[in-house]
Amino acid sequence: MLKAVAHRGWSGKAPENTIAAFSLAIEDTSIYAIELDVHLSKDGVPVVIHDYTLERTTNGKGLVSEYTVEELRTLDVGRWFDESFSNEKIPLLEEVLKLAKGKTKVFIELKQKARFYKDIEVKVVELIQQLEMQQEVLVISFDHPSLMKMKELDSTIQIGLVYLGVTTLQAEQIQHTSASYIGLHHEFITKEFVDSLKDVDVLVGAWTVNDADAILKLGKISSDLIITTNYPDLVVDNRNLLI
Repeated sequence: MLKAVAHRGWSGKAPENTIAAFSLAIEDTSIYAIELDVHLSKDGVPVVIHDYTLERTTNGKGLVSEYTVEELRTLDVGRWFDESFSNEKIPLLEEVLKLAKGKTKVFIELKQKARFYKDIEVKVVELIQQLEMQQEVLVISFDHPSLMKMKELDSTIQIGLVYLGVTTLQAEQIQHTSASYIGLHHEFITKEFVDSLKDVDVLVGAWTVNDADAILKLGKISSDLIITTNYPDLVVDNRNLLI
């Protein structure tokens, strides 16, 4: 059965990467997991926001990394979506993990690029260990060396390789990194690709799928796919049509 992952929380109903969006997804037990993005503040605290810069989803300007966590928490991250969310603040990763603990799985995307954030892996591992959530999280990234560092720090934490398109030697990369998950942009998912990984112990994900027809198409390729979407209810509603 297709599994729904709420992309940046239920971001079709509430502003992305906010407590409001995560709470909506966590409350719905038909949703498999929530997904979020992590950066480091100037003082080294893991915070949940997608972009490296503040302009798109906050009333601030500049890089996330230029502000302390106390300064970041003064920003409004909900008003751009709707006036009713004007009290939403940039969440701490710790805050979201505590909210999700024991309720749903959490996909944590490290927004790392060429060691942009020094020791982001250490900070995230420390939080996961403190909360004893090694079995409740999947850490994903486009930066695969960063994921390998995660594994070196704690081999019990699952990691997932994320790509835009298909690369060669896919199975070999999964085995080399000890990845448990591989995620591609949904337009690159084909039956041939899924079949090529049947002998590899890995979950296959498609991102970001916000269209019912695309969900049905993917479901016909494989009913075991993990679908990351802003509208997790679309996956829940349409997977029943595939049974």
